[in-house]
Amino acid sequence: MSADASHPALDAVRARRSWSKVTDAAPTRAELLTLVSDAGRVADHSSLRPWRIIELRGDDRRVLGAAIAEAQGDDKPSTKPLRAPLLVAIVASYKPSEKVPRWEQEAVASGVAHTLSLLLDEAGWGVIWRTGHYTRTEPVARAHGLAANEELLGWLYVGGKPERDRPSRRKAVDAPSHVSRMPGITASPDEFAHWRQKPAATSAKKQKKKSAKGDKKPTDWAAKADKAERKAKKAARKASKAAAKALKARAKADAQTAQAQDEG
Repeated sequence: MSADASHPALDAVRARRSWSKVTDAAPTRAELLTLVSDAGRVADHSSLRPWRIIELRGDDRRVLGAAIAEAQGDDKPSTKPLRAPLLVAIVASYKPSEKVPRWEQEAVASGVAHTLSLLLDEAGWGVIWRTGHYTRTEPVARAHGLAANEELLGWLYVGGKPERDRPSRRKAVDAPSHVSRMPGITASPDEFAHWRQKPAATSAKKQKKKSAKGDKKPTDWAAKADKAERKAKKAARKASKAAAKALKARAKADAQTAQAQDEG
């Protein structure tokens, strides 16, 4: 398919804009659920689905406004959540995994958020992804009922597209400045071969020492690189396992604290 050809996916991506102002119209829960189901088809290592969605409507937005005020130390509730009739909170819900590190799971949740915003826009709704320094504060997390293994990525503000209001437009992306090649691939065959082999000793002293010890088998630098890579992966799995263990311990401690408070 040519880059200039018309295609539903290309057309949707190219037409997407952020709408800072929307009307009071909003998709129904049934419509939202359909789009969330489709957005969940993003690439997901081990199919962990490390994310969840919280929809905020009506007074839910006022609860968020109060939480934002508490996080910022303000006396009056924030009116920011009232800028759209529907707020879709995107939550990274991390799962214990030896294969999939925490950062990769957050990337999956971010992918779901962007895909959902694209689908909402294509369906005719005005959308903008909002965050803020208070996004991951304790009062805001508490208002959303987040667990110890969860973090809030932000909200999709969703509403109707005003007929007269123009959405924000981004400048065209300068693709060549963001796309490059691997250094080893762009090197000449001779340079690449030189990188694969250890340079021979050039000094007479080193050459004499080498002759005295006899010829040795050349070092296989590719094998050494593979070994180092396996070692790094093993360390990453160990770190991921430790993180999962810590999350489990934290969740258990929170549950014990909650139980103690209930008994008290």
